[in-house]
Amino acid sequence: MLTKSYLTDRLIHWVSAILLIFMLMNLSTQLHNINWDIKGQLLHRQDAVEAHAEVGLLLIALTIARLLFTWLNKAKLKRMAPRSKKHALMIKGTHTALYVCLIGLAITGLAMINHYEIPLTVLGVELPPEIVAFYDFFPKVHQIHMLLKQAIWWLLGIHIVGVVMARR
Repeated sequence: MLTKSYLTDRLIHWVSAILLIFMLMNLSTQLHNINWDIKGQLLHRQDAVEAHAEVGLLLIALTIARLLFTWLNKAKLKRMAPRSKKHALMIKGTHTALYVCLIGLAITGLAMINHYEIPLTVLGVELPPEIVAFYDFFPKVHQIHMLLKQAIWWLLGIHIVGVVMARR
């Protein structure tokens, strides 16, 4: 039976999944495929980075809400039963790695927007440009952010293949 708790959990899961896919694909698309001449280079970059940061903060808030909801929920949420101890370990390992990657992406993302070369406004907070830090600190953090981005793509693939295989 589909309970309110189960439907809430699934809704948060799928909204989060859609936001994550949007984030993984949208920033690069906005920066590289949209004509900069429309708004000018500065405003174009500001809009793209600000939108990415705001969706990222929403995704982290939803992730925390889902974890808290699951933890505080009195009703046991229906989950697929693992087929073996190895399967249970794989499920737990994949989910843990997904959450660690999400947190790592959020931390590196926040570090990057706080050390960006152009002024940004994220959720009403004005972040002044950091020219020196941008050329020194930003590239190192950006490299970690990109590695985490690749890792989360792989983990999403593993997660999807695992769910499909478990349901067959």
